[in-house]
Amino acid sequence: MKIISALISKIKDSQIAHDSSWAIIGSAVSKCAAMVVGIIIARLLGVEAFGEYGMVKSTLFYIAVFSTFGLGSTANRYMAQCEATDRKSISNIIHNSIAITLITSSIMAILLFSCAGLITNEPHLVHILRYTSFIVIFNAINTTQLGLLSGLKLFKAIAINNTIAGIATLFLGVALTFYFKLAGAVSALFISTFIQCILNQIAIYKHLKTIPKRDNYNSSTSSATTIGNLFRFSLPIAMQESVYASASWIRVMMVTTLAGYDELGLYTATNQCHQFIIFIPNVLRNVILSHLSSSLNDNARHKQTFSTMIKINLFATMLPALGVALFSPIIEQIYGDSFVGLAHVIIITAISSIFESLSDIYVQEFISRGYNWITLLGYIVRNYGSILIALPLLLKFGNSYGALMAFIAILISQIIYCIMLHVLYRYKIQTKHNN
Repeated sequence: MKIISALISKIKDSQIAHDSSWAIIGSAVSKCAAMVVGIIIARLLGVEAFGEYGMVKSTLFYIAVFSTFGLGSTANRYMAQCEATDRKSISNIIHNSIAITLITSSIMAILLFSCAGLITNEPHLVHILRYTSFIVIFNAINTTQLGLLSGLKLFKAIAINNTIAGIATLFLGVALTFYFKLAGAVSALFISTFIQCILNQIAIYKHLKTIPKRDNYNSSTSSATTIGNLFRFSLPIAMQESVYASASWIRVMMVTTLAGYDELGLYTATNQCHQFIIFIPNVLRNVILSHLSSSLNDNARHKQTFSTMIKINLFATMLPALGVALFSPIIEQIYGDSFVGLAHVIIITAISSIFESLSDIYVQEFISRGYNWITLLGYIVRNYGSILIALPLLLKFGNSYGALMAFIAILISQIIYCIMLHVLYRYKIQTKHNN
């Protein structure tokens, strides 16, 4: 009993545990709402229309990922360091991060609006992509805002905002899809993302009022310096995200072209299960980067954080992966009669998720130390490698097993990626600090 009491007391006193708890609680409502509304939308639309919804959603999301120019992770890292050593620089970084994101995401939204006809030749999908292209802006701003709030360790505010946005997503998604079908489902994405942006900006503004202003400095010079630093650090991260976004979008297009919208419907449904499995690792990503970045000057605490998060991520992924794999036949039935074969695809993504959660810790470690070009190399190997593996599989088996082949390719590339990161970590970080 004393050992258990001591362990509980240690957890209560741990800042990582405190921050992680708020991050998990806040995202739980949001993710559960997204999972539930995804299943309801799938049943309301059917497998083919749900495949179209998946294509539109994927396109908007992947473009938004690129349009942040990597400022989600960059803002997190710089905020964590400034909060500990130079709080007067926080305001400058916040304003410049959001300004850069607004400019880059606006450009991407305009490009999407102009080039929607090149993405698909279905007239109704072109129309939907165009009138929802501004989701890109709000999604990108939301990503940067979450990075800023995470770096400042305002995980309670993130939790509250995620909960409100999640509830809005649930009610809006069901109601608008029921009355307006595919157009309604996409419109719900726009409204819920906009709501979360407003809430995040309010939280940032409240924190800004507590930051002391820096006296006797040239604001234009300081802004120029800050923008330069942000761009230099963000460039490889932006390239990572562009690799991820482009490869993911190409994979969606490959499944659509070589297998059809029915298989894309299975692919989209499996992605929802995948997001459920890696829920906790995804939620903790910002927490991990924030704490790794703020502990760089304390090597012992830094190593302890890294080791602890490896164990947490593995445990937090293996349990839901096992559960989802065991109940995959029931999940297939829940989605509806048209989702035949979904169970087999879910089992593959459950295995892949374990390797993904482990590799995420290495990625956050490299970013915290500024080794962003190493993570870029890893992203290229994993994401474009999965495309090269998937292409022959889809050409041969795409008509009947398109979604399954796509996720088998993801699994193979994820294993290679994880091994590569571990080797680079031992060579680049462990060897350096042991010497």
